[in-house]
Amino acid sequence: MESIIITITGLLLLYSSFGANFNVGNIISKVSAGESYKFPYHLALAKPTSFPYRLRGVPNFNANDITAGGAIVADEETGRILFEKDSYDKKSLASLTKLMTALIWWEVDGNLEKTIEIKSEDYREGGIAYFIAGEQVKAKDLLNAGLIASSNSAMATLVRSTGKTEEDFIALMNKKAEALGMYNTRFKEPTGLDFKNISVASDIFILAREVFKNPILASITQKESYSFIPIGKSVARNVQSTDWLLSEKNSLFQVVGGKTGYIEESDYNFVLKARSNEGRNIIVVLLGSADKGTRFEEAKKLVNWAFNNYIWKI
Repeated sequence: MESIIITITGLLLLYSSFGANFNVGNIISKVSAGESYKFPYHLALAKPTSFPYRLRGVPNFNANDITAGGAIVADEETGRILFEKDSYDKKSLASLTKLMTALIWWEVDGNLEKTIEIKSEDYREGGIAYFIAGEQVKAKDLLNAGLIASSNSAMATLVRSTGKTEEDFIALMNKKAEALGMYNTRFKEPTGLDFKNISVASDIFILAREVFKNPILASITQKESYSFIPIGKSVARNVQSTDWLLSEKNSLFQVVGGKTGYIEESDYNFVLKARSNEGRNIIVVLLGSADKGTRFEEAKKLVNWAFNNYIWKI
């Protein structure tokens, strides 16, 4: 991918396009230090049907009102940033990693009806053990368990089922990140258990938007629960979502996608896609919120602020 030479005029144009929260200072500091800056220009601007504008006199959201160490709120269609807090600070991803794992699995395999035998080598720590070695399930059962309940073992099984080594699969994850313009992202393993899976809020917006373009993957992240019966068994197993907002009702917006993540090194991460009553879609990324419940409250606070203080115009 070619780089773009950004002039002062160009920065001003980007500023006007992407709002007052566009991190010009971050770019200037990188260039001044001799670093290259690659703008993810594939995000903008393929003739949007509408564009978000902040209402006159509305102040910035106070970044101190959230505990997340890195955050971004952006319009899904145009990529315009509505709010950001240290969105280029690198953080551990935890289970947000599974968004990329699912995306790569879909690209290299994608057969939801494929029968897969569970093996003991697939077991990973963390969460509820929905699968038992020797059982057979459909790929869709693993994918749903991985994205809804954040099952590490389910995602490890999917990776193995592609016939690729884990190392080769991870290489594809990193190659995809580069292709998407996620230049501050690096994956070391496919479940999120490794704290060396690193990214920034602005990159995770890019990843989330790519995942939500896929109707199958997007629909899975909207589910509060999922039930499946292993092949040859008679009792259903129920998978519950780790996303608490899916069960809440809000008069201002609808939750239409999300993914949680947590390991000790990351604190509490969350990606949310919210749709206003007028059909406008925004994506919220929170990296490193203080606790499990706080990340959801902070996401709601940001969504309410965005939909109350921006209008979308052609």
